[in-house]
Amino acid sequence: MLSLSDGQQFVVPAGVLADTGAGRMGVVLAPELLGRLQHEHAVTSLADWALDALARGRRTRRELELRLRRRDGTPGQVQEALARLDAAGLLNDESVAQAEAASRLRRGEAPARIQQRLRRKGVAAPQVQEAMASAMHDDAFDEEAACRAAAEKRARSLDATDPVAARRKLQGFLLRRGFAAGIAARVARSVLESRRAE
Repeated sequence: MLSLSDGQQFVVPAGVLADTGAGRMGVVLAPELLGRLQHEHAVTSLADWALDALARGRRTRRELELRLRRRDGTPGQVQEALARLDAAGLLNDESVAQAEAASRLRRGEAPARIQQRLRRKGVAAPQVQEAMASAMHDDAFDEEAACRAAAEKRARSLDATDPVAARRKLQGFLLRRGFAAGIAARVARSVLESRRAE
């Protein structure tokens, strides 16, 4: 931290202090040097905030960019902060996509819904496809089995006295979870028929 005689304080990289000589006692700072210190302080603050966000959970570059834009920095400062994190190897959309895809598949979400979610997070389409293929292969994912598990769980809370309404509700639930229409219809019918037969 650099403290000036007028009470201003700046947190800047050590390299900036070395380049500018601003860390030496008694140095008079020219306006352009003071401007550089203010800029570097703002970029460092944004990068630190982004690091805190990364420590709390997986974030894509796009998610961090959107969050940093709501802070006090300029668009240029936001990009510089992200570039620092990128240079340090802390931004990796591919690993975020893979972890997110595997986690959500295990929780019973359908591939289509996960892909949509990853695209909204700013992950590039080829990385989304690769992450989904990898997660589905690693977990030996079976969409129909996952759909059936979700349907059976949901069917317990449906009113069995109106089979048409129950089927419509269950099928809608499965579609909202991202399962393919054909699978959702077939599974909803099968699960409700087996419940009636019990």
